[in-house]
Amino acid sequence: MTEARSKFDTMLQVGRAFGLRDGMLRLQYELRRGSGLMLWKMRSVQGWDSWTLDRIAPSVCAEQILSARREGTRTFFFADAPSLGCSIKKIIGPEGEAAVLAEAINTLEGNLPFFGALSFACGFPPHWFQNPATGQSVSPQQPWTEMRFASPVYGDLKFILEPSRFLFVYPLVRAYALTGDDRFAQAFWSSIEDWARHNPPMSGPLWICGQESSLRILSWSFALHGFLHSTSTTSERAGLLVSMIAAHAWRTAQTIGYARSQRSNHLISEAVGLWTTGTLYPELREAQLWRDLGTQLLREAALDQITPEGVSQQHSFHYQRMILHLLLWMLRLAEIHNAPLPEEIRQRTQAAYDFMSAWVDPVSGCVPNYGSDDGSLIFPLACSSYRDFRPLLQLSAAVLRRPALQSGPWDEAAVWFGIEPWTAQQAAQERISAPHISAATGYFRLGDKQSWALIRAGNYTRRPFQADQLHMDLWWNGINLARDPGTYLYNGPAPWNNGFAGTAVHNTITVDRQDQMRRAGRFLWVDWAQASGRVYPSPNIRQEDCFEGEHDGYKHIGVTHRRMVRWLPECGWVIVDDLLGTGTHDARLHWLLADLPREGKESADQTVLNFEGSRIRCNIFSSVRGDLRMVRAGKQLLRGAASKDLSPPELPDSEAQLLGWQSPTYGDLQPAISLIYDTRARLPLRFVTVVLTAHGYKVESCEGDIIVSKIGSEIYRVNLSTRHMQKVDHNTCVSTT
Repeated sequence: MTEARSKFDTMLQVGRAFGLRDGMLRLQYELRRGSGLMLWKMRSVQGWDSWTLDRIAPSVCAEQILSARREGTRTFFFADAPSLGCSIKKIIGPEGEAAVLAEAINTLEGNLPFFGALSFACGFPPHWFQNPATGQSVSPQQPWTEMRFASPVYGDLKFILEPSRFLFVYPLVRAYALTGDDRFAQAFWSSIEDWARHNPPMSGPLWICGQESSLRILSWSFALHGFLHSTSTTSERAGLLVSMIAAHAWRTAQTIGYARSQRSNHLISEAVGLWTTGTLYPELREAQLWRDLGTQLLREAALDQITPEGVSQQHSFHYQRMILHLLLWMLRLAEIHNAPLPEEIRQRTQAAYDFMSAWVDPVSGCVPNYGSDDGSLIFPLACSSYRDFRPLLQLSAAVLRRPALQSGPWDEAAVWFGIEPWTAQQAAQERISAPHISAATGYFRLGDKQSWALIRAGNYTRRPFQADQLHMDLWWNGINLARDPGTYLYNGPAPWNNGFAGTAVHNTITVDRQDQMRRAGRFLWVDWAQASGRVYPSPNIRQEDCFEGEHDGYKHIGVTHRRMVRWLPECGWVIVDDLLGTGTHDARLHWLLADLPREGKESADQTVLNFEGSRIRCNIFSSVRGDLRMVRAGKQLLRGAASKDLSPPELPDSEAQLLGWQSPTYGDLQPAISLIYDTRARLPLRFVTVVLTAHGYKVESCEGDIIVSKIGSEIYRVNLSTRHMQKVDHNTCVSTT
């Protein structure tokens, strides 16, 4: 009976997570798919004969389509890609030019970019149906309506779908603009013809997703205009491409209900794909229908998925970049085509940019690897790494006329969008400062440009994707010292089937080896953990240097986790974690650290990392003795025990295999250092973590106090005692001198 009630309770919570409208939309989609109705509809328009110009655009021919664009009757961001070459060379310099050409040559040689940072040998044109990571293949004849995104036959379908996003056209167009070499244009057209030959409309696995179809529309449109004046661009090829784009817009429109039910970037990308088709190709019979539908859907999605404070409801910085790119594409094209959009779209875009700009590290340009990440850098138009968000900020500043960065190679994307980079010099009258981050966002920032922290403490109104309340990212001089592990794979074998979404791999506390929320699927959590927090200045300090927050993810076992973070300027950080409640519990504090060289022999409570001669010291103390371990790449390193007379036992493989790893982008797994402190104690319980980033400071334990000092002068003091921990205000147990 208990098990039955538990299952029933889970089903109810899953229903609440989706809501009635979204649940019905999803049910309708699954019924159409499962009953064969969707397959029947797809088969009704299979074959390119259903998509000839005389059917989809009866009033024009291929020659007219091409000439209208060459003559400027149908406009895009730019009129002629090679005319941008001189401006781009000035922006990126000789090294950037060499990098662009090298990437384009790699593409011609069959080495394609994957997920923003990886590369696989796929041939050229690519082997469209092969998983390059495993060598597996999917059958070209398999109907997409009978497929899922993972299978023992073909593995993770994302690896098969990635080349068909045609993101490789962006380096080809960039290289063509720099050199005028027609090889790059010819490569694009040969890949288009090959794709069309192997993927007749609606009939194979690469038609599985409306979002993938929409991203192809954007890539193909960019390439058509990029290679518009190439001798390789013939009227026949242009006509074929427009037919393919029309087929993709129709395919996207067929499953809009599914995209709406997801309430995610799927709907935004599909809305932009439909609107783009209707706007750039008005010759198409259904152009106005797709344009109006795209506008309606994007307004709905922008208001639904981006909060007034600018936070993506998917709670992912990388997905928020994708959303911003899509919105900027549409806003800029609407400006060029004098096609006004609802003002709410621009307002939410500006809010999303303002929020995002707060999390770009001023030294490196990178952001915390926070939230789900599937490697979707959809406009790779700058000589920057995948994690560098400065191209996004500079493009946003240009389109939105917002405060900008100093000029750099990240200016290039704005040139491709047909707009002068909105440089810091031009915006000199607009004082550029770190934007205020409202507590309503659920994200909190402490620190300055050199040393800063992100702390997550949010109240969910939409289903969460990770169980990571009170996670903390720590940055110092451009290095992400304490970090989020990323994603790695959504569809891999256990534990790599979205395994990095759990609590244990984030920089927070796990109680009784449980997640803060209960998993009900790979991407679904129930029993949502809710958190609150605030930042404030400590006495006699003008700048906010303290954070306090707590979450209720363990209320079902009578436990509350409270965290206090104190920034010590020019010195480091102190993090106090309290577990409040009753009873005896297992508790684990976890920190995922950068894979930096370790210095000397670690003590029972201190780990020293070395970065270019700087010693970064990480110290962990607890009100109850426990075991301090270090794990790198799933393997426990040799460590002493905090109890001094014991060595901690090896972690079970089931616990260790996810620890000590990070994923900089989708499909890429790299070592990191997991520092974990395990104890079993009767509550209340306190952990104190001290991270020192400057020379001359030291930390010591003295009669129950943890003291940070410099040359005998006390800087900060916190008591390990649990006597006052049931009180809400941390000032009752934390004192400074």
